[in-house]
Amino acid sequence: MLSSYPVACPHPNCGWRGNLVPSLLRGGDGEEIASMQRAWLHCPRCRRDWEVRVTEDAVTVMPVIAPTE
Repeated sequence: MLSSYPVACPHPNCGWRGNLVPSLLRGGDGEEIASMQRAWLHCPRCRRDWEVRVTEDAVTVMPVIAPTE
């Protein structure tokens, strides 16, 4: 059974809140994720992805690291 998590989109000017099922792949289909595993969520409002870490019954947003030149 897939688990959904209560989340808020972290992207500026979005503000969407709701429940989402994480994916192992960016932009991929939702799937069951093991605790302490990195995963991706996709916002239904702004259509952007963000990376999270699943820990038991919660998700933590991973910091975005900007590419260096």
